Amino acid sequence: MTFTTRKIRDERPPSRWKTMLLSASPYALRFGGLFVALYGKWKIRHEEDELKARRVRILKRIAVILIAVLFGLMIVAGTVKALVSLRIITLQTFFSVAGADLPADKDGFTNILLLGAGDKDHDGVDLTDSMMVVSLDPDDTKSAVMLSLPRDLYMLSTEKMGKGRINELYRNHKGYLRRTEDLTGAEASPLALKELAAEIGRKLGMEIHRVAKVDFTAFVDGVDALGGVDITVPYDIVDTEYPGPNYTYETFEIRQGPQHLDGETALKYARSRHTTSDFGRSARQQQLLTALGEKARAQGIARSPATITQLLKTLSEHVETTMTFAEVLGAAKLGEKIDREKMISMNLNIETGIDTPFAVPGGFLYTPPRDQFDGASVLLPYSIPEYPVTWKQIQAFVQVLLHDREMLLAKPQIQILNAGAKSGTARILGNELVRYGFDNVADPQNASDDRKNPLKLPATIVVARTPEDKKTAEFFADVLGLPMGPLPPEILPEKQGQVTIVLGTDYAYRPLQDLILK
Repeated sequence: MTFTTRKIRDERPPSRWKTMLLSASPYALRFGGLFVALYGKWKIRHEEDELKARRVRILKRIAVILIAVLFGLMIVAGTVKALVSLRIITLQTFFSVAGADLPADKDGFTNILLLGAGDKDHDGVDLTDSMMVVSLDPDDTKSAVMLSLPRDLYMLSTEKMGKGRINELYRNHKGYLRRTEDLTGAEASPLALKELAAEIGRKLGMEIHRVAKVDFTAFVDGVDALGGVDITVPYDIVDTEYPGPNYTYETFEIRQGPQHLDGETALKYARSRHTTSDFGRSARQQQLLTALGEKARAQGIARSPATITQLLKTLSEHVETTMTFAEVLGAAKLGEKIDREKMISMNLNIETGIDTPFAVPGGFLYTPPRDQFDGASVLLPYSIPEYPVTWKQIQAFVQVLLHDREMLLAKPQIQILNAGAKSGTARILGNELVRYGFDNVADPQNASDDRKNPLKLPATIVVARTPEDKKTAEFFADVLGLPMGPLPPEILPEKQGQVTIVLGTDYAYRPLQDLILK
């Protein structure tokens, strides 16, 4: 398969630093010790101070290119694994040239908003159709949490950005700043990015420290620079309403089975949504990223001067971040600390288990009647009580994601037994635990199999199956405000889970939002 690169600007004679980049980058990225040898060669022709300055400039340009690629893949593909895949650059000394620590909250979490937006060559210029919040805990749990926000999530009110779909807020606020403050696009953009991060942080109940935005050109060129990507398409896709040029539609079609995708096709595969839902699209994006990350590592882009040069030409104009350069290098060092086995990926969705067949993690949204929004299809937070609309459940969910990562990663097996509680409460509690990320919940059961004389116990308790499960059981007892206790002798041991919640006649359901945000 062949690829073409769009000409961005007139060709200029190669400067000295580009020539040096081509010769030095494969060695600089592989063996820090060879820096000394290269320095010795340069010293023959230059003064010592000028050589050091040139070397640092080259290292910085290489770092920016590689990190920009990884941010691009991470943002559009929708998972934090791309940040961790910074491990393809293994030299700690390389990133310590000018690295600075990223800010963190009082718990040591660094939270970054990642955005993917259209550009002048794609529909929806400045619409942030891919949005996610990444929370990194490099020191304590060495984990990463990624929460995707659907583009149709609607903000009924904001402090400074008006109301509307979440994917429109950056574009609208940027335009507002340009009109009212007489700013250029370049001046208004970082202000709009910072305000979007602040507003999303307020809604989620968390501090967001930095923002990174990449446009679709960066993604397309990044995939092409790798020579395309190989995936197995899980089902046929025939999208007759894929956005085309000049506000038209075109058909995107791809068949089930092994496929090799170039950059444009990979972008369509990642963005197509009319054959399935936004949530199916998220799964495809995660699949793409896994394949891209593996190919980047296997191909060794850090050892390819041609790849680095191509990315330099195409990506430097398509990535924007509120991070300083030193913080970008710091992000690379921070990514090195994250355990690949400790990554949690969630997305807000409409599978609440209330008006849908079953609950899934992140099921805190619903679709209101279109006539309330001028015929538009939007998503709102599911609220308890139903009115007014609040973000309390989502805020409680975020608290679990941030502060109970290790429990989520452990995936404890939970069994809920009804021993006299109101009918249906066991299923309601089970659905809630699933929506908050504890998806290893067995189907609720009656505490006894005698339907004529069901077991009724006066007290609700949480039971640990083994002494090793006690800490896990105590966690759920604390969250639910319930006492611990031994398994009642009336209940057969085989009905137990790793953690068993026995609902007695005294059980009164309380929403988890009230228990977590108390």
